[in-house]
Amino acid sequence: MYLSLRCLQFLCLFFAYNAYSWQGLSVHSAPKYIKNLSHLEYANPNAEKGGRIVVGWTGSFDTLNPFTPKGISPLFLERLVFQSLGVKTLDEPLTKYPLLAKDFKLSPDKLSLVISLNEKARFSDGNPVTVDDIKFSFDLFSSDKVNPFYKSYWQDIKSVKVLDKQRVQFNFSKYNPELPAITTDLTILPKHIYSKGNFSKDFVSRAIGSGPYRVKRYKVGSSIVYEKNPVWWANENNFHRGQYNFNEIEIQYYKDDTAKVEAFKKGSFDIFICYSSKVWAKDLTGDLFDRNVIKKDLWEHSNNQGSQGFYFNLRNKIFQDVRVRKAIALAFDFEWTNKTLFYSQYKENGSFFENSEFQARGLPVGKEKLILEKLKKSDPEAVPSDVFVVPAGGLSQGLGKSNDLEDMSGPYKSQMTSLLSTPKGTKLNFKDRLKLGMFYLKSAGFSVVDGVMTHADGRKLKFSFLLSSRSMARVVEPYLKNLKKLGVVANIEVKESSVYQRRLQGREFDMIVLSIGQSQSPGNEQIDLWHSDSSEIQYSRNHYGLKNSAVDKLVDKIIYAKSREELVDYTRALDRILYHQHIAVQNWHSESHRVAFWNKYSYPQKFPDYYYPTTLLDFMWLDSAKQKKLAVEKKK
Repeated sequence: MYLSLRCLQFLCLFFAYNAYSWQGLSVHSAPKYIKNLSHLEYANPNAEKGGRIVVGWTGSFDTLNPFTPKGISPLFLERLVFQSLGVKTLDEPLTKYPLLAKDFKLSPDKLSLVISLNEKARFSDGNPVTVDDIKFSFDLFSSDKVNPFYKSYWQDIKSVKVLDKQRVQFNFSKYNPELPAITTDLTILPKHIYSKGNFSKDFVSRAIGSGPYRVKRYKVGSSIVYEKNPVWWANENNFHRGQYNFNEIEIQYYKDDTAKVEAFKKGSFDIFICYSSKVWAKDLTGDLFDRNVIKKDLWEHSNNQGSQGFYFNLRNKIFQDVRVRKAIALAFDFEWTNKTLFYSQYKENGSFFENSEFQARGLPVGKEKLILEKLKKSDPEAVPSDVFVVPAGGLSQGLGKSNDLEDMSGPYKSQMTSLLSTPKGTKLNFKDRLKLGMFYLKSAGFSVVDGVMTHADGRKLKFSFLLSSRSMARVVEPYLKNLKKLGVVANIEVKESSVYQRRLQGREFDMIVLSIGQSQSPGNEQIDLWHSDSSEIQYSRNHYGLKNSAVDKLVDKIIYAKSREELVDYTRALDRILYHQHIAVQNWHSESHRVAFWNKYSYPQKFPDYYYPTTLLDFMWLDSAKQKKLAVEKKK
């Protein structure tokens, strides 16, 4: 199941498989909200309606098309203006309910899904949503006019057939256990708007969808205002009670955190979603915060954190030896960084599925171990031997034992034996980490020449970090000093958002900071992230150029896993191989969201399990009592 691009099993339908109608599609469990729904448990049905909220955001945008591979679209555009056939809840791992659809019917052989259209559905221009719009949208998302992610995501949908004025049939080439659910992720676009002319240019001045909001006005790169559609077709739907409470939502863009903090304290915008530990600890302070005029909240969550890291461009020859990547990773001192720069707000990453049941831990056991052993036997070069002897997170938490010793000789072997055999769970001090890094570089054929690590073939270990803002530079700069101790020369390139995006999409970088989101139910989106084929596709999310045949096989197994247990085992095996390929220097994560806002807003007392501040904003409201109190406090 994919998360929004901005910013990703056995299908258990609530009833048995047959040609009856269902009101929910759920993977591995029964849908929670099947009967007598009055409102979602994490929504307040009595939330006040009206008013506006202004969100401050770092960055820019240059298109109103959220589906194109080029450019950056505004925050919230895809979610507020457009709609899909089904809607996902925030308190279930993967359950889809009808939205534009009225109901779902899966055939007995599971090779087709019939979707009945909700006859009430309308686009914001008043035109009804039709089955022709559904067919048009699928054909569009299967074309080269949109991000290639969609084509791989729905690769098992063979065709779409219009049955009559209310029903459409999706035909599958083969049964993919999550496919019926993710089929309903299809965003429906109005054919009468976007079937003529240039698809990308059609979005330059207008974005027409069937969602609760429409674009009122915007200034490219600077701001956008969404207004609630007063005649939105789903206004009376109980699924949306307590949701979409504001008449207007405005996004204001800022080039950096410094400008954003200053504007926030002046009252230029209302809510600050904070991604910087320094800003949270040092800048969002003062009298306004002490008096609770501006409220600071930590919102806990259970999200699969995915991965954040300094990712290598594996297309670069200097990064193609895993020992070089290990050495570079060892030079990152998370403990010092967290204490000195992050005010101890984070936990260290050791997984590509952090904070979830899919995260590999310790050494592989049970079915996960059998999966890895089978892969190792059939594809020995693609499965690092370390997956069996070095715990997940081993670079920073004790190596236990390493197969690197088996192929090494010379003076460094005896010196490194004790480090490479560190008891599992023992924390290596940073001095020893650098020694180990030096060992890996020398064993890979490098030596220091004029202060720079140089390979026997003349290659120098020099590269650049590509960053989109100066805020990350304060973290990277101390890291570069550590790398210099290994003879590794690196520098920083900071580019504004449009140039950065172009460089990222063109794979024109050596090392980059990436945050890769994951859903609560990994599936088809893993192709776009890790599969060898995606490394050759322009605009895919395999920015780092990973090619590994064992990873390809595991991605396939994940997509077609027959149970939650099987899905977990295959995903943990994937996580372990990804970790031991060292395709990234692992970063950090937080188990709570940092949010500051002027104290005139309220939100439901019960939080969902899986959410982001940007999605919880859909359930906030302007509290009239708090608004009056705030007006008095601001005068003091």
